Order: sequence, then C-alpha cells, then structure tokens
Amino acid sequence: MTKIVTLFTQKLGIHYPFVVAPMFLISNPDMLVAAGEAGGIGAMPSLNVRSTELFEKALCEIKERTSAPFGINLILMQNPRLEEDLNLCAKYRVPLVITSLGNPTPIIERVHGYGGIVFCDVINLRHAQKVKEAGADGLVAVSYGAGGHAGKIAANVLIPWLREATGLPILSSGGISTGAQIHAALALGAT
Repeated sequence: MTKIVTLFTQKLGIHYPFVVAPMFLISNPDMLVAAGEAGGIGAMPSLNVRSTELFEKALCEIKERTSAPFGINLILMQNPRLEEDLNLCAKYRVPLVITSLGNPTPIIERVHGYGGIVFCDVINLRHAQKVKEAGADGLVAVSYGAGGHAGKIAANVLIPWLREATGLPILSSGGISTGAQIHAALALGAT
C-alpha cells in the first residue's frame, strides 16, 4: 500500500495519517502496538493505567514490543499524577503527547526538551490560538461527534476554520473509521 504523505506523517515518520484515539478505559498497549505496526499511531490516556508504576510498566511494554511511534494523552486539569506521568513521558521519550483540558504550556516545553511533539485538543478558535501561542505543534479538532468532551462545531466547519486561522497541522477527532472518512478529513484540511 502506498504511503500517504502529510505534515503529520512526516513529523512522526509514519506511513498513514491516522491515530487510534486515546479512549478513556479502552485504549491500551496492545492497541498502540497494533496501530504502529499498521503504519499509523496509537495513543492512550496515561490515566488508563491506575498508578504511576503501572503506567511505567505500560511504557516499557510498548517500547519492548515495537519501534513504531506512539502517543500518550495527558489530562491537565484535576490530574494528581500529571507531574509523575509527564516525567515518565520524558524518561521514555514518548514521541507524541496529546494534551486535554487545560493550559499545555509547561507540557509543551518539557516534551520539546526531549524532542517530542505536542498536539492539543481544542474545540474552538479561541483555544486553538492559545495553544498555538504556547508552542503547540498541532491541534486535535474535537468537533461535534467526537467522544469524551466533544465540541459543538461540526468537523466540516471546525477543521478548515482552524487550519486557515492558525496554519497548524490538524487532526480530526471522532467518527473516522474508513479510508473514505480519512480522505474527507484530509480534503477539509486535516493532516
């Protein structure tokens, strides 16, 4: 199968522009390894494992099973483990960190310090401009229909709006499971 070259695939050295989403209580090391081996990237919330010690074991397992890049989602608000989990992301040089729900500035600085990239969940242009100013490498357009803390704007409006206004690479979240849907997101300006 032919590679699909986008800003996102180039940044991470992957073949296809897809992310197996960091789904709370669902995403796990097996999914991250499978996504990476399939040419995309998988991500999981650090909080899917119930302790910092178990999170470190999960990172070790992923690194032992694949050389493919993977992502970790850090929830920023009301996360008592944030500092410890961020330290582990730095220790294991997690290639992609996805931030949700809060100011990502210190996360961006730390992840950039070891050479990783940070994409930030946003639901509107105001949030997108804030994370761009903070130095985010890209945005996750959390549109209407995405899981979790879904936005109120449809993807076909949000993606091109964010892309035009910020110039940052955009990942589309929610409701994508086929090649045609990937193609549609790319046509809207997702990367």
